[in-house]
Amino acid sequence: MPLDLSFPDNLRVPDVEPRIVAAVALVVPSYIVARKLLRRYLVSKYTIVTDLDSIATPRKKGKHAGTAVICGGSFAGLFTARVCADHFERVIVVEPEAWTFTDEAKALPAFSTREVKGDTAVYNTIAHKRSRIYQYTAIHVYQAPLLLFARKAFAGFDAIARSWGFLIAPSAKNVSFSGYAVPEPKRFGTTPQGALFGPRRDLEPLTRKLLSDTCPNVEFLYGTVDGFQLNKNAVEAVTVRLADGSATSLECAIVADCTGVSSLGLKLLSRLLPSLGNIPNLREEYNPNTAYSTLEFPATPKFNEGLRALNIPRLDGRGPLDTDKEAAFFVYNPDPEIDFHFIALIRSNSDHIVFCMGGWDSDLPVTLDEARAFTKEAKFIPDWVFKIFDLLEPVADQAVAVQSRTSACWKIRFENAGKILPRNFVSMGDATMRVNPRFGQGVNKSVIGAVTLDGVLRRIPVNSKSLGPTFFNRLAARTNNIWDSSKHADYGHPSVTPAAGETNQTGWFARWFRSKLLPSLSRNDTAALTLYELTHFLAPPTDIFSPSILASVLREIVWPSPKP
Repeated sequence: MPLDLSFPDNLRVPDVEPRIVAAVALVVPSYIVARKLLRRYLVSKYTIVTDLDSIATPRKKGKHAGTAVICGGSFAGLFTARVCADHFERVIVVEPEAWTFTDEAKALPAFSTREVKGDTAVYNTIAHKRSRIYQYTAIHVYQAPLLLFARKAFAGFDAIARSWGFLIAPSAKNVSFSGYAVPEPKRFGTTPQGALFGPRRDLEPLTRKLLSDTCPNVEFLYGTVDGFQLNKNAVEAVTVRLADGSATSLECAIVADCTGVSSLGLKLLSRLLPSLGNIPNLREEYNPNTAYSTLEFPATPKFNEGLRALNIPRLDGRGPLDTDKEAAFFVYNPDPEIDFHFIALIRSNSDHIVFCMGGWDSDLPVTLDEARAFTKEAKFIPDWVFKIFDLLEPVADQAVAVQSRTSACWKIRFENAGKILPRNFVSMGDATMRVNPRFGQGVNKSVIGAVTLDGVLRRIPVNSKSLGPTFFNRLAARTNNIWDSSKHADYGHPSVTPAAGETNQTGWFARWFRSKLLPSLSRNDTAALTLYELTHFLAPPTDIFSPSILASVLREIVWPSPKP
């Protein structure tokens, strides 16, 4: 019997106004297109994801004939020099530390140790030679953009980095926020995975070597920037005081302030442009009252065997942690209203493991016994963490410790001074913003600055009066959330001294929203992926208010999860 596909007599297609059908046919695709366009705009405005695609690609019209002068040769200066090497025929990095001009500063470090008599114990620390970088031997963590940038900037970076002992591994899977597990997303889609793990004392020499080897138009000049020479609305030349006391003048097409915590650019320009002092809140500052210490131990074969035998469970319940492939074993972030102990246990490179401990108004452990006692004081610490302490007992006397205190964080709002600043002046890294190092965002912040500059130089002529203002506006859009989120998180602890005009209650909504979001992560993979992307600066901050996440937060308000 043939299949009858005709409509029965009692079933009729309702009469519909053709214009309504046409409107629906247009609205639905238009909504989808508009949503994609909005998303693309937000990603471009608030992240460097789009600009990363152009790193290390040739300029369409060739390089500018002028010189880019980079003030400072730490991470911000090195990254900026690499970017400028694609845009200018000549790049000069002015570096005030003599040691950085030695072969040792472009090789794996072989520093000795020295004994320190601390307040609570005698300990060993690394006797490094990078005297101008306070945290040179302290632990550093890096988000995904650093690895993405390095891969674009330096051909074959992964293999070179691994030959230096760096690890390229998944980001931390065992993360706890005051007892709430922060699960790894189940589905990443096109989101980049993996991050670089290795100490700063290795990464800075590697970056300096790669820059020197691959960019012949980059020069390094030993000296101290002493002044700017202005001509109309531009820095015409940079005055440099050389080692012998003489001075030289470097004509420049662009000048980049990468002088770190000294923020030399603002100081020099304030002398030349007194009107900068009339801009309200040009510099915002607060005291996080934070301290941390790191204890680094050799990861011997026996330690690695013992680590495998522990069969460390993943906090998100997805089986044991593969300690041969993972670099981060445990990261504990405290809610300052509940606890002040910050604890991280990661591989600093292929041969070492490091404990990082600290917090607000915190003690600074410098021995294995002190680290164990500090960890016991914290809440929500799994028992297996203390078994790792046991594994380190045989090498306890080989530990090297570093202490660090942070009494000031600041943001210089150059974006508010666009009409006053020289058109060819830019600033990045700690020279424009210093955030609490406990969040581990400093190196990534330098990457954001360099990549943002690359994007601006590809769109705006170097002699345009909008060059500097455009850069600072874009940099602010991409880094303001770093400043606000870290500052507001710190304000949750009563020992923190807020910025002028603010109180410890400032940012209460962000802290409250986070407290409702964290318990829902295990139930909402979209929220877990969004948090991952935001942590690695791969998505705009507006993503946190997606309908799916807001629904999870609402559910948590109505039906609260059990406390950890």
